[in-house]
Amino acid sequence: MSIVCERRATTALPCGYWIIFGLYEPMLSISGFVGALADPKKAHDAQAPWPSGSAPPDPLARATQVTMLQLAHVVGLLGLINFFVLGAARKYLFAQPVLQEKIVGALLTPLLIADVVHLSITWWALGDSRWQFWDWSGLLWITFLTGLSLLVPRAAWHLGVGRYVDRRDGQAYRKA
Repeated sequence: MSIVCERRATTALPCGYWIIFGLYEPMLSISGFVGALADPKKAHDAQAPWPSGSAPPDPLARATQVTMLQLAHVVGLLGLINFFVLGAARKYLFAQPVLQEKIVGALLTPLLIADVVHLSITWWALGDSRWQFWDWSGLLWITFLTGLSLLVPRAAWHLGVGRYVDRRDGQAYRKA
């Protein structure tokens, strides 16, 4: 899959968005999967701060371990779906920006909803410790920072920032 970056207003998936959603997000997703696969207990224990005076279970129950690995698998799978669907949209729909916009939007819309839900659930689950940033694990910081690094550009894509939007650009494109 080549990384060709053009500066045209006739694509629904310009280079910046392709790099974020077609490369960066899959890399994060696959890394998360590999990390959980390598050490599911560490991934489990770092999800949120543990209450004062308590420690995570040792060892993880088999059901918890399976749940962690299945969750990590789904995250990795989402990254692969992004890579392949967005790559195909860039490669095969480059001359059809209206169709490209529809396909990319069909992928990015549920992912935008997932970004909001994921960050909201994480924030809620922190309970009273949500404001004690110094107690957050590295994984928790990464969850919020990478979540925002995907949520903000995904919202920008939906707002039409820096890309072809048929409702806005369609007439000029069809006249050209």
